[in-house]
Amino acid sequence: MVRRAFGGVVTMLMASVMAACGSDTIEADPTVAAFVGTWDADSLTMTNAGDTTVVANLLDFGSFVILIEPSGQYTATLTVLGSTGVEFGDLDANAATSTIQLNRSAPPPPAVSTSSYSFVADDYLVLDGASEFDFNLDQIPEAAQAHFELRRR
Repeated sequence: MVRRAFGGVVTMLMASVMAACGSDTIEADPTVAAFVGTWDADSLTMTNAGDTTVVANLLDFGSFVILIEPSGQYTATLTVLGSTGVEFGDLDANAATSTIQLNRSAPPPPAVSTSSYSFVADDYLVLDGASEFDFNLDQIPEAAQAHFELRRR
């Protein structure tokens, strides 16, 4: 269930700092500067795309944290019902369209998720995008809309 919740958005996300090509420094990406930091979810809901009356609030059963580094590398950790899923990748931001793209590199297979974003305040970020979630717990994820409200520590 945890891995499926990451399927679309956030797949929104604590990034590990890795040296690129043997270098001791990582270049900062100015397009992701506004997103840098550790973000805790205040709200994380999945709404069934086929039946919008079915909504799952994942924070009723766990927590979500994402760390975004100045390089754009991210690590996202979702804990639900005692199970933890961790995702690594890099983030691309497009201010002109108010969208971010999460390029997951682990766990495999690689995947790309796109979300719209808005900064409600400098330390409060809202993400909305397509996802998948196993609403009826039959091991088959259904199409969903993910809604994240994240507060920077």
